[in-house]
Amino acid sequence: MAKKKKDKEKKGKAVKAGRNEEIVLDERLVPDLPDEIPPRMAERFAAGRDVRESVPIADQAGWSAPADRPDPVAILQEQAASRVPELVPIRYGRMLVSPFTFYRGGAAIMAWDLSRTATTDIRAQVCGDAHLLNFGIYAAPDRRMVFDINDFDETLPASFEWDLKRLVASMVIAGRDNGFSAKKARAAGLAAAAGYQANINLLAKMKYLDVWYARLNVDDLMKIVEQADSEKVVDRMKKTVDKAGTKTNLGALTRYAEEVDGKWQIKPDPPVVERLPLEQLPLAQAVIDQGWHDYLTTLGAAQRVVVDRYRMEDFARKVVGVGSVGTRAFMLLMMGDRPDDPLFLQMKQAQASVLEPYAGASAYSQHGQRVVEGQRLMQSASDSFLGWITSAGGAHNDFYVRQLRDMKGSMKVEKMDPQRLAGYGVLCAAALARGHARTGDPARIAGYVGTDSEFAEAMAQFGDDYADQNELDYQKLVEAAADGRVQVESGI
Repeated sequence: MAKKKKDKEKKGKAVKAGRNEEIVLDERLVPDLPDEIPPRMAERFAAGRDVRESVPIADQAGWSAPADRPDPVAILQEQAASRVPELVPIRYGRMLVSPFTFYRGGAAIMAWDLSRTATTDIRAQVCGDAHLLNFGIYAAPDRRMVFDINDFDETLPASFEWDLKRLVASMVIAGRDNGFSAKKARAAGLAAAAGYQANINLLAKMKYLDVWYARLNVDDLMKIVEQADSEKVVDRMKKTVDKAGTKTNLGALTRYAEEVDGKWQIKPDPPVVERLPLEQLPLAQAVIDQGWHDYLTTLGAAQRVVVDRYRMEDFARKVVGVGSVGTRAFMLLMMGDRPDDPLFLQMKQAQASVLEPYAGASAYSQHGQRVVEGQRLMQSASDSFLGWITSAGGAHNDFYVRQLRDMKGSMKVEKMDPQRLAGYGVLCAAALARGHARTGDPARIAGYVGTDSEFAEAMAQFGDDYADQNELDYQKLVEAAADGRVQVESGI
């Protein structure tokens, strides 16, 4: 039996909802797991188990709002004070679509709540906003499609379980949003927690370099899907991958720009995409020019050679996301010598992580650098052109730069049935566990979470209770909009 179990671990299977099996991170890098845990590794497992004495697993279960909990709407209004005023109503409009969209924009609300939960202080680089729509597919520099975390605005070293709790709660909330029963929505959260637990235990026994190089290749995931799912699900997955493959820089050119008098210009689509008024252009151009110079200094020599061959053609302001609406973001259109050789970059403002008041200040005073360094640490493969900027022009000047569209794609969570949502949660959890294993101590985390069902059940109970809290908070924003406390612009 022991040999059969070992062979199963080597071949790898998709994690089924609630089952303690592993997802293979890359078939070419399946590790030779040790027959016996080496002494130094065993010490780290034991150190994790010891944390259960001070932070029992039972204390991780459930959520009840403390008496001194701040008003969630007030937290959102405090964030709005540093954002572009005319864009803030759009943020509220997007958050009011459903409790799930509210949750997506409420990372700062949950950060306070997480700081009041039982905390292990087993730290890793965390995403900081690990809800299930902040995972997706994109092209690695070798142009293979991978699945990973894809949003790092809130990244910071912090306790690993904060990320997992945000992911598990998002699973339950998304399930309810899809009309699932309470039991089936909770099961989706349980699947994600069990998937994290299984994967971190696998990663903890791997060689450090195997962990570092491991990644979730979409080609490998498609093989698993083809073996395990219906033709309809396989077709849907293929369509998602194929659609992501069309989201290239050239595709962005035809979508976002038009040729005017022999020069490419970004097409306005107010208020989502706005070209700046003429009177603002000289100052904006100065800021962009200085920022561009700063950005180039943050790239490696090889990347600078490539990017420096492109010329700046146009730029415009762009509204992005749900939680990010109101922060400053720009589209930069770069062109090569050929008319079919564009490079679209996004220049996005980076503010302090919502976790900093509770997990400690970042090691980087420049928050664009904080985002980029955190992304490079956690992702298995990152955008070659990631960099950061401190631009001229006064306050609010921390930015980072990435490609706007580089074969990026996201799953249609709203179309998933309970089984598919649970499976997707396991996939997200596998990516999250790999990110934590790269930057933290996977054996210590594994020692704490264990291998039985207690930890996953505790996370699922937290997710279920926090989904209730999220619905109450959503209603408070609904009331604030109704009584005029916040201004709302819907449908954008």
